[in-house]
Amino acid sequence: MRRVAGYVCLFLGALVLTMGLIAKPVLYDNLAKVPLDQKTTLVSIGKHMSALEVSSAGVKVLKDATLQNTKIVVGIPGKAKGNNAFWQFLTVSKEVGGKNLDFSQQGVSIDRFTGEATNCCGDYKSIGTLDDPSALQSPYPHQGLFFKLPFDTQKVTYQWWDPDLGRTEPMRFLRTQQVQGVQTYVFQQKTGPVVYDHQKGLPGELFNSKKPVDADAVYENTRTLYVEPNTGLIINGVEQQNKRLEAAGLAPVPITEGTIGYTPATIKQNIEDLGNNGTILGFLNGPAKLAGIVLGLLLIVGGGFLAFAGSETAPSEPSVSRTRRSPSPV
Repeated sequence: MRRVAGYVCLFLGALVLTMGLIAKPVLYDNLAKVPLDQKTTLVSIGKHMSALEVSSAGVKVLKDATLQNTKIVVGIPGKAKGNNAFWQFLTVSKEVGGKNLDFSQQGVSIDRFTGEATNCCGDYKSIGTLDDPSALQSPYPHQGLFFKLPFDTQKVTYQWWDPDLGRTEPMRFLRTQQVQGVQTYVFQQKTGPVVYDHQKGLPGELFNSKKPVDADAVYENTRTLYVEPNTGLIINGVEQQNKRLEAAGLAPVPITEGTIGYTPATIKQNIEDLGNNGTILGFLNGPAKLAGIVLGLLLIVGGGFLAFAGSETAPSEPSVSRTRRSPSPV
């Protein structure tokens, strides 16, 4: 029985040792990649915001409005190549209970391991309008990170794509923070003010002017991301936006102004989607190798001792011969 237990320990030790040795180069590397068929819906709400509403009836400024921003991410496996994924990204902004205010759509190729844009698979950007959203610009190059931060996120500065500017801006690490029981790294990207467009002949009533106005479109935004570091997934996102029209000598007109962030339902869904992935990846990328090697060697040593050291049964006691003594003479 002792030898059987020893052989079992030897087998388990070899198995655990092997698992420890392949944890990082095999198990972790196979898990730490984004899916091809990603499906995610992210909803943000902002209260007491200002926004510019453009419609066939004209242009007007909404004040003290509640805005909803819905982002839908869908992976297209048929467009993926090699170690790249291709994800479509649709954004629709609207006044809650009102009309759509803006939309955008982009197709982005990303490296499945790093999350970096690769431009391998037909990247594009919509250039249509709310009334005719079908027009696309393709190819349309992307750079940096777009959907998530890398697996094994570090406390460093990353380059994050800003879709309004069409370029990357630094995303800097700030601190760690718990979000509903999930440990996150908090990153922040501060951009602007920067002029990103010039518009001519805008309606004068927007600026309290009797004549059409030429104005600069100015972009300013503080984007804060709460990121689960093992997966790089964004658990919560908040933006303090101040997009506006500026003309010399006239009061600025808001395009989008206010703070908007993920809804509690979206944060909850993100945490549910995360599941145990963060814990598993963190273990495989960290203590799994050392734990596997130490435990495996202990099992092997213990199994070897049980299987080969000594015999299964204790040795019998040596027999003692007894000599019969002659009776003493009387």
